[in-house]
Amino acid sequence: MSEQQGTHFIFMSLTVPTPQGFMTLRRSGAITPPPGATRLDMFEKLRQQVLAEDPSYAEAAVISFDIQPNKL
Repeated sequence: MSEQQGTHFIFMSLTVPTPQGFMTLRRSGAITPPPGATRLDMFEKLRQQVLAEDPSYAEAAVISFDIQPNKL
């Protein structure tokens, strides 16, 4: 495993209602959490990154979240 990838794989899927139905967004990638970080810290960090990229997801429901070691 390349350390450049990060030590953990993180995934989040969100959905928000629209006049046309629903809009769903997925984000995934690798990250190295800072020492002492919790799952909740990483959840909030990824959610804030999504909202910074697309504020229309401010009221979105998170339908899936996972963080796992990136090494198999």
